[in-house]
Amino acid sequence: MPAYRIDRLRQFLAFVFAPSLLFAVSAPADGQEKGNPNAPVVNKVEPPNWWVGLTPELLLLLSGKNLEATHASCNLPEVVVSRTQSSSGGSYLFMWLKFAPSLKSGTAVCRILTTHGEASFELPIAARKQLLGRNQGLSLDDVIYLIMPDRFSNADPTNDEPSEFEGSHDRANPRAYHGGDLRGIKAHLPYLKELGVTTIWLTPIVKNGAPEDYHGYGAVDLYAVDPHLGTLSDYQELVEAAHHEHMKVFFDAVPNHVGPRNPWVKNAPTTEWFHGTPEHHLNSGSPWKQSFYGIAGNKLQANDPFELLADPHTPPLLRKNLTDGWFFGLLPDMNTEDPLVVAYLVQNSIWWAEISGLDGYRLDTFPYVPRTFWAEWHTALRRIYPRLSTIGEVFHPDPTVTSFFVGGRKGWDGIDTQLTTVFDYPLYFVLREVLLGDAPASRLADILRQDSLYPHPEFLVPFFGNHDVPRFAGVAGATPAKLKLAYGLTLTLRGVPQLYYGDEIGMTGGGDPDNRHDFPGGWMEDRKDAFAREGRTSEQQATFEYVQELLRLRRENDVLRTGKLWHLASDDSSYVFLRESDEEKLVVAFHNGKSERQMTIELHDTPGKQATGISALFGGGQADLVGQELRLHLPPESLSVFALQ
Repeated sequence: MPAYRIDRLRQFLAFVFAPSLLFAVSAPADGQEKGNPNAPVVNKVEPPNWWVGLTPELLLLLSGKNLEATHASCNLPEVVVSRTQSSSGGSYLFMWLKFAPSLKSGTAVCRILTTHGEASFELPIAARKQLLGRNQGLSLDDVIYLIMPDRFSNADPTNDEPSEFEGSHDRANPRAYHGGDLRGIKAHLPYLKELGVTTIWLTPIVKNGAPEDYHGYGAVDLYAVDPHLGTLSDYQELVEAAHHEHMKVFFDAVPNHVGPRNPWVKNAPTTEWFHGTPEHHLNSGSPWKQSFYGIAGNKLQANDPFELLADPHTPPLLRKNLTDGWFFGLLPDMNTEDPLVVAYLVQNSIWWAEISGLDGYRLDTFPYVPRTFWAEWHTALRRIYPRLSTIGEVFHPDPTVTSFFVGGRKGWDGIDTQLTTVFDYPLYFVLREVLLGDAPASRLADILRQDSLYPHPEFLVPFFGNHDVPRFAGVAGATPAKLKLAYGLTLTLRGVPQLYYGDEIGMTGGGDPDNRHDFPGGWMEDRKDAFAREGRTSEQQATFEYVQELLRLRRENDVLRTGKLWHLASDDSSYVFLRESDEEKLVVAFHNGKSERQMTIELHDTPGKQATGISALFGGGQADLVGQELRLHLPPESLSVFALQ
């Protein structure tokens, strides 16, 4: 597994609402708190605002001190406090609100009474924006591009080292913040458009707590943008700019855990907020051994033991570490079976979707969260955003395991997670084993035959690299030709492909954090700017153009996005397949051998049997059609695409 797994509230709301609607947390009347140290104080309200007609109810989590409320109310008759629940010690107060259908936009001023005084706060309630062009979801036309915001481009040096994170910025330190930000991504949307990308997935943008949490997976505030990356306004503007370019944005959500510096860790809202405590908790690493199922260790990459969750015969003892353990013993595990935690996390995801217009969620560490949570979470979000798509991370090489977590059907436990799709880790493992190991090309056909396990295999997300694994170009045996083959397969096989920033110029790197180098040219001081053609080396440009041409081919030929896939030939060195739609048929020939090859493939009783001609569309291969015989001449280490007429 990857090694990474081991608020400015007033300011951001100033960008969202007019000054008259600013969220205001206030102590009791002036002088009351000074003269009464036991008076209630509200320091934070989550969520900080809401929308008219979005939900009939809302659960607020107030943070502060002395919040043992005896009574609570709001000034608007359409906002009714149905009940409250304070934490032991009074640091938190849960407040349930009910909204009348007649509610209009404005500001609800709510008051809390305790035996020692009172406090008030404001909750802005805004009208929803026009839905057109927002929360679009995934389509088969999309190509996803993964970006780590801190490592892509620095357009605003003023946020490189926020005052509360002294010493966090150091480009020479691979585990420090390097200065990339949301404005930098927005500035380079034209580059992504030129490449052919339609969708960007950003690693988490929420506020993190440690100087080395540049990756975003150590959250301390789920309602704030990390100040290293910018402001909420920056994120909103990025999503809006992407939509203007007909691109989409996916948000990386992490309901499984928060960072160890989250204030909840020392003082949780309830005793059931986490699984365990900092002193006493399970480790997510399971005591299970691969020998339990007789599984041989993977040669290139370890994986999580999710067999235990997909197996209907395993007792809770074997599963509990996975679902209840702190991630690698370090990251506090949210108790996602607890109704209060579920409500908080559901509302948080609704808030981000509504305030930004994002188009979908990448769901981190998906299997570590109970399936009951995912069913409830998806139901709540889809009730509001029916088109919203979700992609789950299930780090495992076996389709019988990964398919267990996909929605669209019930598992052995009777639960439908409703997850749209998963990243195609099984294909990822095979791609690397074939291209960088000694596995035969026929392993591709073997993994694809298991598509029958998925309700919608066409929505699987194939990839060959991401932020959790060594860069493809940095693995022993990798060459520019092999990298092109990885792109060739990823962009012509079924599914919605995902690319990793910088792979299109052959960026190298080993394991974390070496696989997360800065994109060259994203900083003013960089000597070369790989965002521009003139800033790339000839080898980088060759790879870029290869990817760009493949994406153009995919964009201009519907069959590569939506067509059915048929095997034509499969052996040790080659795999030939056909993509078929009502309008067209394309043959894709992958050859992994180090010498050229002649192949003859019979087309009778295949979808290509009525073809009368063939022409080359991509790559250096040659093809002839003699009767119902397809004769191919394939260069070494090549991928070629042909159109059947």
